[in-house]
Amino acid sequence: MDLSQFKKDFISEAEALLTNLDNLLLELEKEPGSKLHVNEVFRVMHTIKGASGMYGFEKVVEITHELESLYDLIREDKLRVNKELIELTFLTADHIRSLLADENVQDSKNIEQHAIILKYVEQVKKQIDGYEEAISSKYAGESVKNMQLMGSATWNILFYPNDEIIKRAINLIYTFHDLFQLGDYKIENQPFGKKNKQYWSIFLFTDKPYDEIESALLFVMDYCIIVRVADFNIFEPTGFENRELMLKESENTEQTTEQNIHHVLPDISQYKEKNASYNPKNITTHINVDATKLDSLMYLVSELVTTKSELILALQRQNYEKATDAAEKIEKLTKGFSENAMKIRLVSLKEMLSKFKRHIRDLASQLDKKIDFVISGEDTELDKNIIDSIAEPIMHIIRNCIDHGIEIPSKRAERNKPEIGILSFDAKKVGNYVYITIGDDGNGIDTDYIYNKAVEKGFVPAGIELSQKEILKLIFLPGFSTAQNLTNVSGRGVGMDIVLSKMRETRGEIVVDSIKGEGTAFTLKLQQTISIIETLLVAANNQTYAIPLEDVEVCELTSMENTYNQRSGLVVYNNELIPSLHIRKQLCGAAALDLNQTERIVIVNKQNRRFALIADNIIGEFQAVVKPVGRAFNDVKFLSGASLLGDGSIALLLDTDKLWYEISNEQKIA
Repeated sequence: MDLSQFKKDFISEAEALLTNLDNLLLELEKEPGSKLHVNEVFRVMHTIKGASGMYGFEKVVEITHELESLYDLIREDKLRVNKELIELTFLTADHIRSLLADENVQDSKNIEQHAIILKYVEQVKKQIDGYEEAISSKYAGESVKNMQLMGSATWNILFYPNDEIIKRAINLIYTFHDLFQLGDYKIENQPFGKKNKQYWSIFLFTDKPYDEIESALLFVMDYCIIVRVADFNIFEPTGFENRELMLKESENTEQTTEQNIHHVLPDISQYKEKNASYNPKNITTHINVDATKLDSLMYLVSELVTTKSELILALQRQNYEKATDAAEKIEKLTKGFSENAMKIRLVSLKEMLSKFKRHIRDLASQLDKKIDFVISGEDTELDKNIIDSIAEPIMHIIRNCIDHGIEIPSKRAERNKPEIGILSFDAKKVGNYVYITIGDDGNGIDTDYIYNKAVEKGFVPAGIELSQKEILKLIFLPGFSTAQNLTNVSGRGVGMDIVLSKMRETRGEIVVDSIKGEGTAFTLKLQQTISIIETLLVAANNQTYAIPLEDVEVCELTSMENTYNQRSGLVVYNNELIPSLHIRKQLCGAAALDLNQTERIVIVNKQNRRFALIADNIIGEFQAVVKPVGRAFNDVKFLSGASLLGDGSIALLLDTDKLWYEISNEQKIA
C-alpha cells in the first residue's frame, strides 16, 4: 500500500498543528498560569507525537515525548511556565518543522539541534527529580492512605460531541465504560454551553495517571478537554480536611522548594541561533471548503449532465429549437460554475495572519521592542492565489513597521507614548475589492529626508516641487532606501519596489500615508478574485486583446484626423488632451497610422489616470478565464495573462498599469 499521499497529508496537518501551537504559546506567554492553555499545548504535542509514529518520524516522536513530559510536570504543579520554557517550546516547534522536511534526518544542523534540545530537557528533568526526591523524603513516614491520596486526583472532563462522531461510528458506550472503570465519577444531568457547542461535564476521582484517562478516551480525545481540579477526592467531605492537614505539614517544604519551581529552567539563549526568527511559509497547499459550496457544485454538475443529454438528443432528432434552449442553459450553468469556483477559492486571511503572529513576536524580541499586534477583519476572504502572492509583501511591510517604524520603549517614553507599540492590521470588503491597511504608531516617514535623499541619488531633479503623496511614492523606486542604519531585519524602502511589483502582478494598488512622529499606514487595494474577470475585447492587426472592464470608462468611434495629434500622441477627449497609445503601431509593430480612417478609441481610467487606447475594432464584452502567459511572451511587458476564446484563438490581457507608465515615460521624453 502506497502511504506517500497519506504522509503528505499528515505533514500538511502537522504544519497546521504547529501554527496552532505557536498561537497557543503566544497566549500562554501572556497568561503563564492558564491551565487551559497548558492542556491545549500538551494536547497538540500529543497529537503530533501519535501521528508522527504512524508515518515513521521517530525523531519527531522522541522530541515531542520529551517536551510533553515537561508540560505534564506543569500540569502536576511541579514546574511553572516561564520565559525559558516558552522559548524551548518555540525552539522545539521549529525543530519539528525541520524534521518534517528532513524525514531521514540527514542534515547535520538538524542532528545537532536535536541533541541540544534533548540535553536541555535532561538538565531540567534532573533538577525536577531532585525536587521530587525532597518531597518523597518529607512524606516517607506518612501512612499508606496519605501516600495514596497524594497520587490520586479529581479530574474534570468536558466532552463536546458533534456529528463527526456519528460519521466515524464511534461507540460511546464502550468508551465511557472504560473511563468509569478508573474510579468514582459523576456526570452533570444537563449539557451546558452556548448555541451549538454543547458540553457534558464529567468529574472523575482516580489514582490512575493521566495517560490511562487519555487511553480510555483515545477515540474521542478531539472532543474532550481534561483538567486536573484537585489532588484529593472532592466527593468525600474528609478529602478537604485531609488536604488542609497536608498543606500545613508541607508548608516548610514549599518554602524551601518555591525558588526551585520558579527558576528550575537553565538559560536557553545559548541554544538559540543568533538573530534567528521563525519565517512562515507563504504558500498553502490545502484549503478548507464550506460543505454548502460543495453541495452547490454537485447540483451544478448534475444539471450539466442532464442538459448535455438534452442537447445530444435534440441534435440527434434535429430539433434545433430544443438544442438552442439546451445551449442557453449550458451557458447559464457555465456562469454558475465560474461563480461557484471563485467562491471555493476564497480563503479568509485568518490562516495567513496566524502564521505572522509568531514571526512578529520573534522580531519584537530580537529588537528589544514591545509590540501589540491588533487585528480586525481577519475573516475577510480573498482568492487563494492572491493571498499566496501578497503574503510576502505584507510580511515585508510588517517587518519595516517593526524595525524602523515602532520605537524602543525608552524612546517611546521620551515622546510620551506608551512603551508598547501598536502594529495594526485591518481588512474590509467593499464591493469586489478588499482593502488591507497595515499601520504602526511609530516614527512615521520623514518626507524631507526622502526628498533630499532622492535628489542626492539623482531620482529627482534638484529644485522640483513634489506633494507629500508624490514624495512617499519615491520609496517604491528600485534601489531607493531611506534606512539610515541597515539592520538584519529590514530597511525602510529596501525591497519596497518588490512590494509594488507584487501588487501590480495581482492588479492591486498601494497607497502610503504617514505623519512624522505619529506613524505610518500602508493601504492595499485588491480585487477579491482575479482568476475570472469581465473584460472588453478589442482587435488590432488581426490580434485580439482583452482590457479589464472595470478600467474602461467609455468606447468611442471617431475620426483620427479630428482627434489625434501624431507628433504629441495626444487625443482630444471631453475638450481635454489626454495621452494615448496606438495598439497596432506600438504593440503589434504594424505600419504607420492612416489619419484618414475611422478608429475605435477606448478611454481607460486607472486610479484617476486617464489615457486612450486606439484599436482597429471593438468586439465586445467577454468573461475571461485568465491564464499565465508562456515564455514566448517574456519580452512583452504590457501583458498580465491570456485567455482562450471560443474559436480556439487567444486573447492577450493588457496590463493597464504598465501601459500607463509606458505612456508617461514617452510623454516625458517628448
